Amino acid sequence: MLTLTKRPKSPYWIARGTVNGVRVERSTGETSKVEARKKVDAIVKELQTTPPPTDWRDMSFAKAMTAYIDNGRDTRFLDKLLEHFQNTKLGDIDNVAMARAANALYPGRAPATIRRHLYVPVSAIINFVKDDRLRPPKGGGARTMFVMPSLAETIIQAATTQPSPWLAALITFFFGQGTRAGETFAIDGRDDISLEGKWAILRDPKNGHERRVTLQARVIASLSLLPNLGKPGPLFRRFDGKAFTEKVGRGGQVRTAFALAVKNGGGDPAIITPHICRHSWATWFYSQTKDPLRLKDEGGWRSNEYQRYVKLGTPEIGQEALSKGWDFSTVGENRGNVVPLVAKTGT
Repeated sequence: MLTLTKRPKSPYWIARGTVNGVRVERSTGETSKVEARKKVDAIVKELQTTPPPTDWRDMSFAKAMTAYIDNGRDTRFLDKLLEHFQNTKLGDIDNVAMARAANALYPGRAPATIRRHLYVPVSAIINFVKDDRLRPPKGGGARTMFVMPSLAETIIQAATTQPSPWLAALITFFFGQGTRAGETFAIDGRDDISLEGKWAILRDPKNGHERRVTLQARVIASLSLLPNLGKPGPLFRRFDGKAFTEKVGRGGQVRTAFALAVKNGGGDPAIITPHICRHSWATWFYSQTKDPLRLKDEGGWRSNEYQRYVKLGTPEIGQEALSKGWDFSTVGENRGNVVPLVAKTGT
């Protein structure tokens, strides 16, 4: 029913198998296999007598993690989390619980490490079980969607009709720079951007590696109209002037306004999300430059994910982008002549 196994780099034996038709993955908390076997019967008895949760908040972390792993998700960093949170209900994992976990599991470690090893995987597991949408099986290769420059043009124009001085500039930035939503929302209007120097600094990227991007000409023109350019605080804001507080997912709090612009611009909001702008930028960029290293550098990829867009870019797409004012021919061409990264004060 349950067997004992170990994962690399983990000293503890894990009970894995099926109980009453439900997949189980539980840490025994024992480094000795003899002692671990004694825990297996107790685990089985507990699972057989405990009624299944009716709400995700009542689900144990161990059960949520099992479902997460079974769906083919990333298993890195999970062993320590399983040992620490094992029977903790998801509803009890709040900021206080996470702070305690950080002190217990990664004392004295850098914030970037704690975020990558603790906050990112725990959030991913919780969000996985909270999201009850049907998930198709994985396989068949990743689909790479992108928007043609002509459609991007109508989406940006549609955004200008909404009551926000930031939305059209934000979408222009997405298409012109290929940045992710979270790292874009974190740009400071005073310390992280220079229209004269044609650069912006992304201090909160997904992979934790701060980088600078070269601002495209259309982006510079659009940003020059923002009322808070040169002032401290987030450069891009909600329609009411408040900062975006949600930096995860498919665009966070900008999703509704973005979807309306896409719909009014003639696109499908179910397909075209802020992240599709990144796909589009990469496709246009390579279509014009034929330079995979510059694409990887500007896009901030630490893996070979950028290669997907090399296969998509054709000269016709690059020419259409150029006709709409998207000129990437010199972007990132000579890093030595661009203003270097500077440290942000107060951090």
